[in-house]
Amino acid sequence: MREYLLMALVALSIPLVFKRPLWGLAVYLGANVVRPEMFFWGGEGGSFVFMVYAGLIVLTSFAKGYLSRAGRLANPEFLLMIWLLVAVVVSCELAQYPVFREDYYVVEMFKGFVICAFIYVMVNDFSEIKTLLNVLLGCFAFLGVWGVDQHFRGNERLEGLGGAAWGDSNGVAAVFVLVLPLALAKYFASQTRKEARKSVGIVAIMVILIVCTQSRAGFVGLAVCVLSFGYYSRKLRQIARGALLVAMVAMPFAGQAYLDRMKTMESGESLDPSAKSRLILWQAGLMIFADNPLFGTGFLTYPEAKMEYENRFMDLDNEFREWVFRKEHMKVTHNTYIQLMSDCGLFGAIPYILLISGGILAGFRARRLLVLFPEGSQQLTWLCGLSAGITGFAACIVTMDSVLVVFPYVQLVLTGMLSRMIADGTSGQPDPLPLPVDGAQP
Repeated sequence: MREYLLMALVALSIPLVFKRPLWGLAVYLGANVVRPEMFFWGGEGGSFVFMVYAGLIVLTSFAKGYLSRAGRLANPEFLLMIWLLVAVVVSCELAQYPVFREDYYVVEMFKGFVICAFIYVMVNDFSEIKTLLNVLLGCFAFLGVWGVDQHFRGNERLEGLGGAAWGDSNGVAAVFVLVLPLALAKYFASQTRKEARKSVGIVAIMVILIVCTQSRAGFVGLAVCVLSFGYYSRKLRQIARGALLVAMVAMPFAGQAYLDRMKTMESGESLDPSAKSRLILWQAGLMIFADNPLFGTGFLTYPEAKMEYENRFMDLDNEFREWVFRKEHMKVTHNTYIQLMSDCGLFGAIPYILLISGGILAGFRARRLLVLFPEGSQQLTWLCGLSAGITGFAACIVTMDSVLVVFPYVQLVLTGMLSRMIADGTSGQPDPLPLPVDGAQP
């Protein structure tokens, strides 16, 4: 019955998508947050949604002539994405070990970048960027409520809440850290009290969700993204006052288990085995990189490649060393930067680091422009939110692998587009073209 209802809703939406193709893109992105299988207790139920809306996006792009805007893809962040994809493919071809499900993961990354390409050709102005961001915020708010409910139903750390792509508690926390500053931006850019109250509610839900994951990376990312937004937007005092209120709301959800996990970050002596193992895994990853600096050992081969370096850690307790370098359910790097360095070498790590750095630098530019052009404060506040989310996410992925998570790339694309719209002074005009890579006017 649920699948028939979903099919009916999809069928009814098709005319709306043909009328305004941006809605098809918004639904596709939203379905990657609130995944259809959530309503079918897992499995493949509802998976047809992705195929239908992907097809609609392609068809409407042909029908509306959007593909003639392909020149918009000639911009720094998308070219860096292409470089990263090429680096992953090259590392797979030169892999020194078998690559687990090589074709699947390469295709998933390719699909994510194709969606980013359609954002470039379908989104024309600031209002359409806001439409996409509001849809994503609504979906994440719904997922946040769903997650808090799961927390009290026994899934204490919300494992699997975000599907396979960011299913563990650290991944869930990191993605909510990515979008939390967007809710803050929505609040400060609100033009009505009703919109402001909704924004406060979304912020509270997201903070509570991050606390419920009991993720140490999430805690660090939460602090970084909130402080970054306050700094970029020049609203640190307002953020500090609001943080006290949100903390009072979130504290009841921070049980003793959460407080105990946070205490393990105080000093090296009190690190639990999980945290200690990550330090060892990082060291092993850097050793792999030192031996394979250009192209690495192959994308996603770290779990097997690190086995050859176990004998360099003979000073560790035998049982602990065997647990870290175990042959079944092999451990990953738990660090995105080291993962790329060891798997893809400098050829893969450089474009990713440049992508993240570009997203962070956009916040500093927005901070400067808020003084020079106060009349553009609404657009610049949203840009601060986009950049602060990337800044917080960049802190989170120091302790997790996240190369295949699509939402950071979407946010980087929107950050680049909005930055260029603001720089061109065309954020309110239809169909502004981004600047070419060299920064010259088209």
